Amino acid sequence: MDKIALYIHIPFCISKCSYCAFCSFVPKQNEMEKYVEHLIKEIELVSKDCLKPVFSIYVGGGTPSILPSGCLKRIFDSIRNNFTILKDASITIEANPNSFSLHKAKEYKKCGCTRVSFGLQSADADVLKLLNRAHTYSDCVQAVNNACHVGITDINVDILLGVPTQNFDILKDTLEKIVALPITHVSAYGLIIEPKTKLAKQIGDGEVVLPSEDVAVDMYDYVVEYLKNHGFSRYEISNFAKPGYQSVHNKNYWARGQYLGLGLAAYSFIDGVHFENISDLASYFAKLDRGEDCRINFEPETAKTAQEETIMLALRTDKGLDISAFNKKFNVDFEKKYEMVLEKLLKDSLVKIENGFLRIVDMYISNSIIAEFFD
Repeated sequence: MDKIALYIHIPFCISKCSYCAFCSFVPKQNEMEKYVEHLIKEIELVSKDCLKPVFSIYVGGGTPSILPSGCLKRIFDSIRNNFTILKDASITIEANPNSFSLHKAKEYKKCGCTRVSFGLQSADADVLKLLNRAHTYSDCVQAVNNACHVGITDINVDILLGVPTQNFDILKDTLEKIVALPITHVSAYGLIIEPKTKLAKQIGDGEVVLPSEDVAVDMYDYVVEYLKNHGFSRYEISNFAKPGYQSVHNKNYWARGQYLGLGLAAYSFIDGVHFENISDLASYFAKLDRGEDCRINFEPETAKTAQEETIMLALRTDKGLDISAFNKKFNVDFEKKYEMVLEKLLKDSLVKIENGFLRIVDMYISNSIIAEFFD
């Protein structure tokens, strides 16, 4: 039987980050408890149609760690009562450094958490202020120590690159500080300016200025080399891990494995069909109170979209695209089908083919290279 990964979305935050366009917001009074009640209703409803065993659970947001004590246990009790969870399942929960107390760490551990991901973004106070992050680097140090104290030793830290006011000195200081922590994984994301965010307005009004594209590229290259020299190998454009600590959940996404999203605005991919949950909280509550499904926008994949998604996701990884596996799965000749594109990219040394795998040479410009394979 096929295995699936579960994603649980917690949309609440202490404050809205200036760059964030995700489905997240500051909760009203008692709204978090009400959300957990309805999330459990959804788990009970949706699980009836999903008999696949679960090998990975990822609780993201938002900020799961701001949930009141006991809420996470209720969620996991419901998951275990309604799904078949494999014994060696990877369980990741996101947390903000300032809301991950020792008490929360113990709660996570009791829920079966095997991995925690902290959203640090930067160790610099001014950058954190610009991003409207409600924590300090010291909070992150304490949070990591709390995780280790309870025996959660698989720890990720997120950082952002290409942020206004960020320079090489700030970036180097952040890297030096995070590699000094007992962590196993780093996610280093290039800042994306999302429309209608506070940061987009600040940039549009000229209040702050983004680093140049050349500086952003140099920052990324520096991060890759620095983390490599400190034991973190890149295995996807933005993800770096010590040996044995690659993210099970994210690798499933990149391999186009099946995943079921639960909670407000969560995305899913099951049996070749993409779909999502509604994103309006009041409607989410009302539908579940009526015992109705919250899933919408069902889009069965086509041969074309499946092939394009396989190429896009595989080329984001250092492993690259397994040409033989691609040919077998889709009954095509990849090198013949994309002969002209490959000839151009190989000639310009933008990609290489080694041991049957197609890889991108410069990962920072991967989006423009991947686009060459699409009509």
